[in-house]
Amino acid sequence: MKNMRRFLPIVLFSLLLVVAVSAQTKRAMTPEDVVALNRASDAQISPDARRVAFVVNSWDRANDRFNSDVWLVDEMRQVVRLTSHPKRDDSPRWSPDARRVAFLSERGSDATPNAQIYLLNPMGGEPVPLTSHKTSIQSFEWSPDGRSIAFIAEEPREKPKTKPPVVVDEDHRFAQLWVIDVASQQIRQLTRGSRHITAFNWSPDGSQIVFTARATPKLMDNHTTEVFVTPAVLQNAPYDTAQSRQITKGGGAENQPRFSPDGRWISYLAHADGDATVGPERIHIVAVAGGEPRVLAKNFDGYISSYRWVFDSRRVIFLAAMGVNAHLYTMNIGDAAPTVMTRNDGVTTGFSMTVDGMNIAYVHESPRMPTEVALLNARNMIPILLTRLNPQIESSTLGQVEPIKWNSNDGTEVEGLLVYPVGYQTGKRYPLLTYIHGGPEGAYTKTFNATWSAFPQVYAGAGYAVFMPNFRGSSNYGAKFAQSNAKLVGKVDYEDILSGVDHLIKTGIADGNRLAIAGWSYGGYMSGWIIGHTNRFKCAAYGAGLSNAVSYWGTADIVHQRERLHGGVPWEARRMFEEQSPLNYLTNVKTPALIFHGEKDERVPLGQSLETYRTLKRLGVTTQLVVYPDQGHGLGVPSYQLDKMRREFEWVEKYLKGKEERLGAPVSRK
Repeated sequence: MKNMRRFLPIVLFSLLLVVAVSAQTKRAMTPEDVVALNRASDAQISPDARRVAFVVNSWDRANDRFNSDVWLVDEMRQVVRLTSHPKRDDSPRWSPDARRVAFLSERGSDATPNAQIYLLNPMGGEPVPLTSHKTSIQSFEWSPDGRSIAFIAEEPREKPKTKPPVVVDEDHRFAQLWVIDVASQQIRQLTRGSRHITAFNWSPDGSQIVFTARATPKLMDNHTTEVFVTPAVLQNAPYDTAQSRQITKGGGAENQPRFSPDGRWISYLAHADGDATVGPERIHIVAVAGGEPRVLAKNFDGYISSYRWVFDSRRVIFLAAMGVNAHLYTMNIGDAAPTVMTRNDGVTTGFSMTVDGMNIAYVHESPRMPTEVALLNARNMIPILLTRLNPQIESSTLGQVEPIKWNSNDGTEVEGLLVYPVGYQTGKRYPLLTYIHGGPEGAYTKTFNATWSAFPQVYAGAGYAVFMPNFRGSSNYGAKFAQSNAKLVGKVDYEDILSGVDHLIKTGIADGNRLAIAGWSYGGYMSGWIIGHTNRFKCAAYGAGLSNAVSYWGTADIVHQRERLHGGVPWEARRMFEEQSPLNYLTNVKTPALIFHGEKDERVPLGQSLETYRTLKRLGVTTQLVVYPDQGHGLGVPSYQLDKMRREFEWVEKYLKGKEERLGAPVSRK
């Protein structure tokens, strides 16, 4: 990219600042530092390769919320904040001529505003509203000629004075495709019918749209998603989705449908390893006229998260997580042998590129650097950092992070991350906190790893070692590894985690008498399982964990995963449902347990933690249950995040170090 050299001073200036700060006195990270991080995402390079628009999510302290805004790195080497509204601004997308940026915003005047499309001149000026649709816009895309924008939104309804009764699984509100003429701002509905559209892409000539849609809006029906093609000509619209040309038939949930630049192929992501719900998603391509899809890189074990076609339609560039890293890869659709493009340590996300694939903007982070926007020129493969969004971290002491491997009880090799305590001394044993990730098809990777659910550097600064295992059932290690815990939950994952703890004790790092366990979601499930099967841990602090597999099946918003793990539905596999429920082993618990849950969690309903709490209280086990009002499966309010981190840290300090002093009073939302 001819303007790449203009970005170099930013990198050099940042390095000089790092050196200057390193000479100053540093301090340990705190929960406030975690919440205060500026988090970059969705890096969008302009078609002329001269600018990168991206999103920064930051802490609005005054209003106890997080706020996202659109930022830009311009050709003058300046990082500019394009929007400064107290409400959501995100999803920036360049017009094909690079003169305008469209984005989604909730800056309407209503008390509960819907997300609408706004237009912005990146050279200056205030955003201008483009749409005033009656429902919130979920996603959008410019047409190839820049004259129109297609978007996904639910069909509007009149708001009743009183909420009507809800007939479960009926009377759905389907998301449809709409098209707005940018010049006239006239909106036309493009599709209708009883399919819920989830994603789409214009054909190169703008005459067709490929989209994915499922039978209902419910996540429970995600497996019914298929790929369709519909005309994009408005004269005969709206087109019934039931009459759209269907490209795929069965096989699980397809997503990210795309036309190849020459219009010959349709591509999409889907599972391809014998299980329609578990394992890495792979790129499939099929002729536009139809036929049998071809799977690219069938033997690649990485988890592909997004991809783009290169202009010649012979090659794709994609993001994939492999082990504890995530990189950009490229491959020819003929031989489908991926080649890694980014070799820098850490995790790459949120990429975009110019049509020739030569200039790629992306978000990168590593154990020593929070999210920053970077640029890769495919000619020399040299990445350049374009932003410095978190200079305050340079004054924090950080523990060394390294991947470790060990053999589980049956000899299976398992990988994870170890965060060393700040000031680690060889030969000295340290208290060990083990974090268990969610999913179970998730993984700990070499990110900065600083969130409300897991904040290892806060513990490292206080003298703890932190262990983060990727047990069987985790992602990033291929389909076989991800599928290997079916009907074996609470066994192979338990053994993988405990054998990892034993490995750290054997190597002389961990103090076997000072162990703690923590996690969220599946990590909460495993924490509850572990304390019911061993008293080795001095305390547990976990959240949103399944306790009773039977009642979970009847109340959660997705259950196919549990049916796979437990071997069927409850009336067919009742014994395994019971055997794999932590609730049935709580009579063995001696470990003090601190439990967290969101009041309105649909993924793991609050009743799961209530059952655990009531049982432990009746048994006389030291326990607390903290419920966060109006929160779902995660905590989105800054003060709640701070409260959770502080309570967890103080609980661990109390039982592993015998400390009663507080890290800071719990914060209540005012």
